[in-house]
Amino acid sequence: MKLKELTIVRGAERYAYSAGSVVEALQSAGVPTDDAMALARDVEKHLRQLPAREVRLDELMELLTASLAKRVSAEVVERFRRQTPPFVPLLVGEEGEPLTRRRLVSSLEKVGLDFKEAHVVALQVEQGIRSDGLDRIDRDELARRVALILEGRFGRDVRLRYEMLTSSSFELRVTEPGGATLPYSRGILAQSLMAIGLSPELSHNLAKRVETALYATDAAVVPRDEVRAQVARLLEREAGEEYAQRYLMMRQARRREKPLVVLFGGAPGAGKSALASEVGYRLGIPRVVSTDSVRQALRSLIGPELSPILHASTYEAWRAELLPAELQSAQPERMRVLRGFLAQVNQLKPALTAIVERNVYEATSIVMEGVQLVPGVPPTRDVEGATVIPIVLSVDDEEDHLKHFAAREGQTGKQRAQQNYLDHFAEIRIIQEYLLEQAQRHGVRVIEASDFDKAVERCIDHVLDRLMEERNELAGNGPPTERRPAGG
Repeated sequence: MKLKELTIVRGAERYAYSAGSVVEALQSAGVPTDDAMALARDVEKHLRQLPAREVRLDELMELLTASLAKRVSAEVVERFRRQTPPFVPLLVGEEGEPLTRRRLVSSLEKVGLDFKEAHVVALQVEQGIRSDGLDRIDRDELARRVALILEGRFGRDVRLRYEMLTSSSFELRVTEPGGATLPYSRGILAQSLMAIGLSPELSHNLAKRVETALYATDAAVVPRDEVRAQVARLLEREAGEEYAQRYLMMRQARRREKPLVVLFGGAPGAGKSALASEVGYRLGIPRVVSTDSVRQALRSLIGPELSPILHASTYEAWRAELLPAELQSAQPERMRVLRGFLAQVNQLKPALTAIVERNVYEATSIVMEGVQLVPGVPPTRDVEGATVIPIVLSVDDEEDHLKHFAAREGQTGKQRAQQNYLDHFAEIRIIQEYLLEQAQRHGVRVIEASDFDKAVERCIDHVLDRLMEERNELAGNGPPTERRPAGG
């Protein structure tokens, strides 16, 4: 039995029903493909059971929306409602020429795409237009959308070939305060948004929406301040005022006149090096200094005969003070371990303090990490002319702490012997306990570092919180938020 033909009616216009068009519309709203196909089949089955062969487009949309509401979230339903309905033709330019996928595929094949690749791009372009609720688009905007999708899928070279074909450039450029211009980068903006705590998916989505909003101004070159203002407005609307403030504070942290000094202390194996590098990258601070490097430089100037403590590992410094007869039988008692540890801390203190002061003098922000950065001991105290933010990293669980050493051995090509750390694990835990006590005593934030990603986010949050507190104090907006001296 031949199935009856279904016709979709929109005013005086009539379109042949296509299940494929319905599936594509559902996919554009974020419905998974399998669910979209199942829903389209159910809707088509219902329509074919009706006596009439013609269905009004608004009735079809109501039926699809009602069916969607039973299967997906309200957010997906709302996206489906906002987009241009299936079957409604998309028109290009003032003359209203229909946008045909066949013609778009043909133009994409001219830049080297095979038919399948060109068809995927054409479908993505059409779905993007419908997702924005448009049924008409000018030619430049259509070409710009194609260019962006080509760059995202196949790289910049393919985009440039397409722009040569269309004799247009659709690259948005951003003007820096000094006059230099740089291409707008969704990737860099998304990275900045992830740094303030947004998910990767939301960050990339917002970066794309910012670009679309900037293109809508019809300006080929946009001032950097306008980009930031656009980001802040969108953040406030989509994520809340706190995230907008964090974004602006992050930008200020990267270009502030008053240098920022972030100090990471913590026992060996707490993950200081990796965390310091990542936090420095997110804050836009390229200068990351390890106290191990400073200690090694001092060792080249001061021999082991003159300073055996300086040439010992931090957790073995206590043994440098023992007599030869005591070396075999001595046990790592707490006071003995801490005395050796603090002796090395005091030997490095002048050099570490000088490095920080030199960077402050040059108005250069810096991230420093090392076990010798003890709360209450310079340079962890306030430095005139800079914002100093000390942080102590800890690994509370002993098993997790031991795993850190195994991971570090693999990352450093066994340059740091895991067994040596394991042999002196008792001393390392004594040092960690002491650092946590000093952090509690001096009001320094302690961040649990077992989970690297969470630790990075907590460090960034703490730095931005402190900068916002400082700004509020200077603005006279009331007392600063009380610091949390310990905890995750």
